[in-house]
Amino acid sequence: MTDRKMWKTGLSIGRVSEDALRRAAQAGLDLVEISCIDDPANWEKVPEWEAKTGVKVWSFHLPFAWWGSRPHADPTAADPVHWQETLDQDIPLIEGCGKAGIKYMVIHPSREPFKDEEREFYMQVAIEHLRVLSDICKKNGCVLCIEDIPRTCLGRDADEMLRFMETNPDLRICFDVNHLLREDHAEFVKKVGKYIVTTHISDYDFKDEKHWFPMQGEINWRMLQSALELADYTGPFLYETMPMGHTWADVKKNHDYLKNL
Repeated sequence: MTDRKMWKTGLSIGRVSEDALRRAAQAGLDLVEISCIDDPANWEKVPEWEAKTGVKVWSFHLPFAWWGSRPHADPTAADPVHWQETLDQDIPLIEGCGKAGIKYMVIHPSREPFKDEEREFYMQVAIEHLRVLSDICKKNGCVLCIEDIPRTCLGRDADEMLRFMETNPDLRICFDVNHLLREDHAEFVKKVGKYIVTTHISDYDFKDEKHWFPMQGEINWRMLQSALELADYTGPFLYETMPMGHTWADVKKNHDYLKNL
C-alpha cells in the first residue's frame, strides 16, 4: 500500500520550453505533461531544461484532434489513409520523446461516436493499431498509456480498458478521473489499478467530463485517493484542468489540501 503524501504534483501545460519549466518550478510543481514542442531540434534540450529547473517532463499527450470529417489522430482509423495520417503524426513525436527521455506517452484509444453494433469491430482495429504504436514506443524507450475516455468512446469503463491491457503486456493506463460515467472510481481502480502509472486529475458532475478544479465537482477525493493507495499507485497527481481563474501555484496548494483529507 502506498502513501498519498508521497505522490508528486504535476500539471498538463501544453508547450514545453525552458521558461515553461522554470514557471512550473516557481509554482512548486514537480513534473509536467506536455503535448507540443515548437522546434523538433529542441527535443535533446529537454534534459538540460529539466536539470536547470528541477522539473521533470513526465509524459507527452499524443494528438487527438480531428478536422472536418478526416480524423488525423485515431487508433480506430480503419481507412489505411487515415491510419497512415495517425502514424505520420505520432511517430516523430514518439521518437522525439525518446531523445528527450520522456517515458510516458498518453493516447486516447478512439474517437467517437460509436453505435453499439460498431464497437467490437472498432475495438479490434484499435487493439491492432495500439500494438503498432506500443511497439514504436518500446523501441524508443517509452511506454504507451491508454487513457480512459467517456460516452461512446472505446475505453469508457474498466472492462474495456482491461481488454486493451490483456492484449498487450506493454500497455499501461492513464487514469483520467473525470471521464468515468459508467462506474465509480473505487470499482474502476479495483479492476485495473495495477496498470495505472499516471493520472489526469480534475473534477466533474458525473454527467459528463468537465475538467473542473478538484473540490468544484462531485468526486469523493478521500475515497479516490484511498483506492489508489490500495492499488499501490506510485505515479503523480497530474492535473489536467481548465484554468477558470486558477494559477499554476493553486495546483500545488490544492494537491497539498487533497493529500490531507
